[in-house]
Amino acid sequence: MRLKLFSFFPLLLLCTAARAEITEQQIKADCAKVPTYASQGEQFYKAKNYTRAREAFEKQVTWSEGCRLDDKTVATAYNNVALTWMRQGEWRKAQAWLMINPNDAKSVYNLGLIKDKLAALPKNDSVAGEYWNYAGLATWGTLIIKPLKKKSDYQVDFQGYYFGMMALYSGPNVGEFSEYVTLRDHKGVIAIREGDYIHCDIALTVAPDAIDVSTNDPQNCGFGMYVSADGHYLRVD
Repeated sequence: MRLKLFSFFPLLLLCTAARAEITEQQIKADCAKVPTYASQGEQFYKAKNYTRAREAFEKQVTWSEGCRLDDKTVATAYNNVALTWMRQGEWRKAQAWLMINPNDAKSVYNLGLIKDKLAALPKNDSVAGEYWNYAGLATWGTLIIKPLKKKSDYQVDFQGYYFGMMALYSGPNVGEFSEYVTLRDHKGVIAIREGDYIHCDIALTVAPDAIDVSTNDPQNCGFGMYVSADGHYLRVD
């Protein structure tokens, strides 16, 4: 199996209004570092230090997205991260990165390379495991499902994020919960309640190697502003 490391496309400068403490000059200087992150990742990748390569490529992703570079450039960064997981035999984590933009030619190519590897993985008899949903800026919302004594009962730990306009500098809004759920016929509802101000129902639908999540009222779950657990989560363990 031959893995292609994709090179970086030319940088597009970001034109945006910045907060008073962050100047446009600083933003442009920071965005100009994207090729450096790509180059650093390539050097570590060629040295077979895939963990360090991934750290650099994730910075390539973060700043490529934050600096509003074109879709092909951002997809290149996604694929570079995926390649590090592929080299380490983490096929599901590689798949998660490639599925961020699955129609990009590079993603199609690499998804084809790992198709048989994914098919050969052992089938999971339990929903228990770790699941990812992409939040942006190289960060994943996570669901970690743990079995309890009763077969149909599970503990669900959620960590979610929302990245606003200046999240590169101010960080994300965050939401989390650790709750129990009973699954029947591959479905269950997590009821989050606290006093009179937190009241939401989060529905889980379990499919092979994935979980779909939908919330009746995301703004009343007690998360940070605009943070939601909703989405399609892929198993990565």
